[in-house]
Amino acid sequence: MKVKYILLFAVCLLSCCKGSDDTSDLYPNVVTEFATILTDASGTLTELTTDAGRTYTISNPQSGFEKEVMYRVVCGYVPDGQTATLYQLTGAYLLHDSTALAFDPDPIKVTSVWQSGRYINMHLSPLTQGGKQYWGYRIGRLRGRTLHISLHHRQNDDPLSYTQTVYASLPTDNLKAIPFADSIALHIQTFQGEQVWTFKKP
Repeated sequence: MKVKYILLFAVCLLSCCKGSDDTSDLYPNVVTEFATILTDASGTLTELTTDAGRTYTISNPQSGFEKEVMYRVVCGYVPDGQTATLYQLTGAYLLHDSTALAFDPDPIKVTSVWQSGRYINMHLSPLTQGGKQYWGYRIGRLRGRTLHISLHHRQNDDPLSYTQTVYASLPTDNLKAIPFADSIALHIQTFQGEQVWTFKKP
């Protein structure tokens, strides 16, 4: 199973208004959260797994995606037993280790950072004019029992114009092989200086 790192476009999958007098039809109880979604051999979205480890079969399969890959997404869905109906889908970057790349991180606006299951998730607000920016993470020093990591963001000469919403996830499974650490300090360079978030290492 390949892992897809590119950012997906936001997709509205279903209309929330069904033309019914029942307000539960007009405003379904949509859950919005990070998840991973799998595609089958035909490129159809078939399975959704939340960060809490709950897996649902997608009741309204969507086609036209790459075959047999895993997408990291922020999705809106309505759970019903072992199935889920997708209402909205926005791609997220699954960050990879870019420690070997020789460039300093460019500043970025940060909306929120939190830990969820096997991931550290980020809601970021980069400034852009539509150019291509680069994302990853750099592994730093082990200080005491805290492993220091920094978001590796490269503006890549994209002008600082309008604000864009970007979601990203750092998979902490990749850090399990580093011994002696029991916490993770994530450093992000912002326009107001460096900010640090500390999490327990899984």
